[in-house]
Amino acid sequence: MWKDSYLLDVDVIDNQHKELFKAVVTLRDNLGKADLPSYKKQLTETAMFLKEYCINHFRDEEEYQRKIGFDGYAEHKKKHDKLIDDVLNYEKRLITSDFASLVVKNFLGFIATWIIYHVGVEDQQIPKGKSATSARIEDRDLVHDFAVNVENVLKILAGLSEQNIHHTIGSNRHIDSGVSYKVGLVDAPNNRGVGFVYSEDIAFGVVKAMTGMEFTELNEVMYSAMQEISNIISANIASLLSKKTNISVDIETPRQVQIDEIPGISNSFLVHTRLGDMEVVVY
Repeated sequence: MWKDSYLLDVDVIDNQHKELFKAVVTLRDNLGKADLPSYKKQLTETAMFLKEYCINHFRDEEEYQRKIGFDGYAEHKKKHDKLIDDVLNYEKRLITSDFASLVVKNFLGFIATWIIYHVGVEDQQIPKGKSATSARIEDRDLVHDFAVNVENVLKILAGLSEQNIHHTIGSNRHIDSGVSYKVGLVDAPNNRGVGFVYSEDIAFGVVKAMTGMEFTELNEVMYSAMQEISNIISANIASLLSKKTNISVDIETPRQVQIDEIPGISNSFLVHTRLGDMEVVVY
């Protein structure tokens, strides 16, 4: 899962990032070992390690950000704090469920997606001392900006090249089966939410690219991963809207829905990749 392209050339942070990825790999590798006596012990230790390591790593990373005067420190710290809350909640769910396979898969899909995107994109801005979100948004078609943002997220998570991904704006509904989510936009002047429809092919493909795992049917790893991808993209869209309107726009937690609950209106685009397609609707 680790790639050298994630390196920041800041040894203490890079080494800690590698340890986080190792922990996620350990979690992944234990998924199919539920029948072994050491299964729960290993998962307990891994969950505890992730919790403690995230807390300590974020402390060190934030100290470095303050030291170099990173202008995205406050927003970055919010993401760290949210991740710690999420990990603590998952720890409770894992223990309460006695490490039920469904909850373990849900946790893996979430944490793998979060770490790959956070380290592969958001942390890459730290050595530059300037956050990507501080850049001025040009006065262009926002739907185009949204589509480009989705492409960039998928490039990082699935390792896609420019040649393997493109989008079509204003598409009609092309995906009639797969996984779909709705995310509410809070305080957006002209929009109420974002809808996502992932084909089964792209769900299988992205999860395989991120974790190295191959599945034959949709499961909680994929549901959780697609939910977190929806969360990442929606947060980016909210940031774009905030800069465009000068109004602070927030998002609600992604909610899995039936495909026919996603509005089929013109403010949409279809993203084509070599792994499969996904549709995004801003309504």
